[in-house]
Amino acid sequence: MTELNQYTVFIVDDHAVVREGLTKLINQEADMAVCGEAEDGPSALGQLFDIKPDLAVVDISLSSSSGLDLIKGMKLRYPAMPVIVFSMHEESIYAERALRAGASGYVMKSEAPAVLIAAIRKARQGKIHLSEKMTEQLLYKAIHKNEVGAEDGIGSLSDREFQVFQLIGKGIASRQIALDLNLSIKTIDAFRENIKRKLGLRSATELTRYAIESVHSKNFE
Repeated sequence: MTELNQYTVFIVDDHAVVREGLTKLINQEADMAVCGEAEDGPSALGQLFDIKPDLAVVDISLSSSSGLDLIKGMKLRYPAMPVIVFSMHEESIYAERALRAGASGYVMKSEAPAVLIAAIRKARQGKIHLSEKMTEQLLYKAIHKNEVGAEDGIGSLSDREFQVFQLIGKGIASRQIALDLNLSIKTIDAFRENIKRKLGLRSATELTRYAIESVHSKNFE
């Protein structure tokens, strides 16, 4: 049961041990308390209507859903609720996508616990939390946008194209990708063509090879 001066935090992570650890960490703080938890997107959205937390901490990689899609769904339903991403994946790869989805911050699981607590407090104040390195990267990108020109490479992929790219890198065939994402094979083939064009790849073989190399070298899920 939360006290009147505490703000409530909802946790979404597909690992029970992580949820338990975060609950203990957050509940040690006098000004915040965990009010609920979920292991995937559908469960989280189902609970939020009744719980109405002040803030959510969400992992990018969930067992049966996309963390980015969940953040978009949360912000669509509860636009005033800040969301902090807490992930094992490289900030340089996912942070900008998370911010575009509506997140108020990104914290890697390799960071000290105090960093997450600080990020939660910043988000409650309406501020954005990123590491100093990521902040500099985004500032550089904004300042040199006209010099650099259109965004290219993996960063130019839409969130759905990026998701398909990751699945290709895991060796999953188009038919299974279509089933996993509840899309038609024709749509997946269109995504593949867009990805090849944006990455300057000439064939399906080049796409598969590059996707596999990227998944293994850049800490993609």
